[in-house]
Amino acid sequence: MAALQQARAAVWGGGRTTEIRRFPIPTAEEDGIVLRVDAAGVCGTDGHLFPQTTSYPAILGHEVTGTIVDMGAKANRTINIFGGPVSVGDRVVLYPWITCGKCDGCLTYGSGTCTVCSNSFVYGIPYEKLGLGGVEGISSDARLYPHFKGGFGEYLYVYPETYMWKIPADMPSEIAVLLDPLAVAVRAIELAIMSPGVVEEAFTTSSTVVIMGAGPVGALAAIVAREMGVERVVITGGRQTRLNLAAELSQADATIDIRTTTADERIRQVRDMTGGKGVDVVIQCANVPDAFVEGLEMIRRMGTLIEVGNMVNTGHEVAIDPARLICGKHARIIGMSANSAKAFDKAFHFLKRHRRIPFEKLYTHVCDLDGLHQTLSSMNDGDYMKGLLTFKDRG
Repeated sequence: MAALQQARAAVWGGGRTTEIRRFPIPTAEEDGIVLRVDAAGVCGTDGHLFPQTTSYPAILGHEVTGTIVDMGAKANRTINIFGGPVSVGDRVVLYPWITCGKCDGCLTYGSGTCTVCSNSFVYGIPYEKLGLGGVEGISSDARLYPHFKGGFGEYLYVYPETYMWKIPADMPSEIAVLLDPLAVAVRAIELAIMSPGVVEEAFTTSSTVVIMGAGPVGALAAIVAREMGVERVVITGGRQTRLNLAAELSQADATIDIRTTTADERIRQVRDMTGGKGVDVVIQCANVPDAFVEGLEMIRRMGTLIEVGNMVNTGHEVAIDPARLICGKHARIIGMSANSAKAFDKAFHFLKRHRRIPFEKLYTHVCDLDGLHQTLSSMNDGDYMKGLLTFKDRG
């Protein structure tokens, strides 16, 4: 690889600005890998960051697949590779978090558990946006070598201690790149499951599960719930394109459009579906604080609510009657932010069902690097479900 050869990346400068810039293609250190990016998913987090300010220019994008074009002699030992070892020419998909393995969070909960490490690095997300305190061990500043530290570029530098999966030959890159959002959905479903026979058990083959929010994570959670064998899946959401796609992919039993119903009407509808008792499980994937209270109203006594959607709503408050909705119901409530490579591995194996489940239908907006800014700007459009950046047409 020529030392001065350059490649392009979409550099985010804050305030809804992106600029296509060229940087030297890095060379792999003895413990690293260089990927030629094949595809990158556009996540809701990217849309959340897009209008914000930033301390330095960065390359966003943490849902990444690529082909290995350069690797160090020790890379197979320093990088955590499911299905490895790997070599130049192999395709891989990443778990975007690197944890330090030494802080109190890592020592308590295990290296690789995200959001508990005080010194994390996340591909495609500047450290200051993680809200975890601690120290920025690896800077996401695009001006600093090796420059390519996010998925919205033609290359990506892979650091030691990254977790990655070797992609089977029959799995398209646009399927593999769904690993991250699917892992979020898988983890949410995991949290809803308890040991068999426990009195609070709610997620079973007789369960009615409500998925609040019909975005990519909500749609994938509905698919996983259906595949896990629950009796009834209901999806609520506010964009018809999303509701239709989520229902089609998960074979949902019912959908409820929040634009044409009040919260009281939705609560009454799900209670009517369950003979008045309420639903067994709510997976709350909507980025709306009030949805948390609505979900509590929907669950039955001794029901379970997994709160996924409100991670980015810090500072927003809701009114709640804890005696009635929590203690009175003996409700089981789990807030979710931590995930792990173990859940990602389960999600990776789930993606192997792609011949039967048409995951690719989630993509409503596909773009190249020059069209990425428009895709990021379209994320609130009524017909938007998920964006995909591809490099299929490059030379």
